[in-house]
Amino acid sequence: MKPVRSERGAALLEVLVAMLVVAFGALGFVGLQARTAVTTLEGYERAQALVLLNDIAQRMNANRTAAAAYVANNIGVNDPGTCPATPLAARDLCEWSNQIRGAAVQQSGNKVGAVQAARGCIEALGGNEYMLSVVWQGVQATGATPLACGSGQYADETLRRGVSVVLHIADLTAP
Repeated sequence: MKPVRSERGAALLEVLVAMLVVAFGALGFVGLQARTAVTTLEGYERAQALVLLNDIAQRMNANRTAAAAYVANNIGVNDPGTCPATPLAARDLCEWSNQIRGAAVQQSGNKVGAVQAARGCIEALGGNEYMLSVVWQGVQATGATPLACGSGQYADETLRRGVSVVLHIADLTAP
């Protein structure tokens, strides 16, 4: 009498299970790569917004006697056209608007160096203090920024991102 082999196809079943495990691992890796790409883009946009904030803060510090002339909302929404030579605050705001709109990097005549749907706001807080803000549209929904700048201007508030800084203009004439 021949012994009955009950292990027929066990090797094939082990190969199929191994292929299934590898397939799930590969899908997980692809998902991780996609999330990494989104996170990298969000980080890049935040870094660009911080560079824009630093730029206008330096411009305001250089023209501290006219700091109140910089107060404006929704900077960068519309094309400012040719920037005036004077007054200095108007020129600075015009150039900052162009930077927000991505004029620093152009491709085939199109401004492509901007963060998506960005806009800037400069608000007077009193006592030589100003709130400088840059908001933009993110890629993935999260909680909306609590900044007032750009509020209600985006279709989905959970995509609105923002960074801000309070700038204190020193009074150099005080004793």
